[in-house]
Formats: sequence, C-alpha cells, structure tokens
Amino acid sequence: MSDSKRPETEAAAEPRISYAIARLHQLVFSSVSELAARHGLTALQFTTLSVLNRHGTPLSSSQLARRSFMTAQSMHEVIHRLEQDGLIERNPHPDHGRKLPASLTAKGRRVLAACEAAVADFETKMLKGFTKSDRATFLSVVKSAVQNLGGGFGDAGAPPADSGRSHPRARRRA
Repeated sequence: MSDSKRPETEAAAEPRISYAIARLHQLVFSSVSELAARHGLTALQFTTLSVLNRHGTPLSSSQLARRSFMTAQSMHEVIHRLEQDGLIERNPHPDHGRKLPASLTAKGRRVLAACEAAVADFETKMLKGFTKSDRATFLSVVKSAVQNLGGGFGDAGAPPADSGRSHPRARRRA
C-alpha cells in the first residue's frame, strides 16, 4: 500500500517509544561527536574525560571502561591517545603498583570545560520549550528507563549485581 493510500489512523500513529529514543540517540550521538571533534576529541574520549571529571578521583582503565560502556580494549586505545595528547596522566597506584589510574590534567580540564559548554548549548537547543520542571522530569524518566534495563547510574556506573544484565559492549570481571 502506498503512503498516500494508507489509512489516516495508521499514518497519524505515534512512533513506538523505542523508535523515538533510537532516533534521539542517533541525533544526540552525531551532534555530540561533531561538537567533541571541534575540540579535538572523539565522542568516546569526551565521555572518558567526563567520567573522570564526575568521579573526581583517579580511575583504572577497567573502571573507566565499565563507566563509559566500552570494552577494555577500546578503553586502552582511548586512554593511550588522551595520555599522548596530555589530557590525562597516569601514575602508579600506591597499593597496587601495576595499576595506573588516570586523572585529568589541567589541559584536560580546559578541553573538557570547553566541550561541556558546547554540549550544554546543544542540550538547550534540544530541550527548547521544556520548562525547568519538564527537564527534571525528562531526565528522571530517562534515567529510570535506563535503570530498569540494568544500565545503572549509581556509583559504579555498572548494572546492579543482581540484574543479570550488562551493556552488550561492556565486559564485567568478577
């Protein structure tokens, strides 16, 4: 049946929630990738710097990978590049010499701040017409949906141990 012959109720039907979220994800990811690129970062590098900044203390590669929903191998590449670019530094852990937790450098904080400002402007555009209350509700609902699927937003940034679910690209070690 061609689009012009489609029944009016079918043509006017709302998209499924999962479709609308997938479309939003595509638009957000491509926009954030473009904004990050203007500051010399990939979206994954931006995410990694953001995670380090939010956590406030140095994190190991495995902790960063879990919190950023990346594989350990991908995180290794991201960390190597960020360190090479002087955006993070890694120093031996005082109790575990083999661990090299990462922390932001002053340059990393400056680049992140500029990128965060650009993303904040993008979010303002995306949420145009939303009241402050609408924005809070939207964030709360999205976070709840993520938690319902085991995506977490807690301290560990990983699914709860009893959920039995994990992000398909994230590996959890026991």
